[in-house]
Amino acid sequence: MTRRIGHTLRRAARLGAVGAFLLVAAGSVSAESRPSTPVLRLDGIGPLRLGMGRAEDVATGWLSDPGPGCELAGPALVVYRLKGPKAPAGIVGTVEFDQGTLRVFAFSAGVRTSFGVAIPGGTVADLLKRARAAGLSATSVYDETFAGRFVTVNRGGKQVLGAFAEKSAIATLAVPYVPVCE
Repeated sequence: MTRRIGHTLRRAARLGAVGAFLLVAAGSVSAESRPSTPVLRLDGIGPLRLGMGRAEDVATGWLSDPGPGCELAGPALVVYRLKGPKAPAGIVGTVEFDQGTLRVFAFSAGVRTSFGVAIPGGTVADLLKRARAAGLSATSVYDETFAGRFVTVNRGGKQVLGAFAEKSAIATLAVPYVPVCE
């Protein structure tokens, strides 16, 4: 890092005052200072965790736009978008509360798993390979009803991550499973 700063300062001296300003301005948006894609853990994301109560989760500032969940689940299911004032930019997702407890996270953009599969950009093959390399069991099954592949990732016999893809690209990444309304 120090060698890089020295090189930048020498270039700035050669370019004069305007060049120095441009180099410093460009350097202030280095790779180290760019926000990274939020990590979707197997128990949640950021300050949100599975099993937390609704009031506690809403207080984090990550949630907005509460609404009813799947009508077949009844009034106990409430869904929030991850668009609150403190939520990281770029996340497109929802959380589901069942009887006041956070049960499911589902994302269509802006997150990556702890083992490096991101959405958008991740594929079913990549998720299977990386989950297995991380010591998890992973399977993929095509479902005709939904015309796509459901990926199930288990740890110790319990599902901890799910994904859905219409082709090879993952459309939904979820913890612990992809919510569906049938």
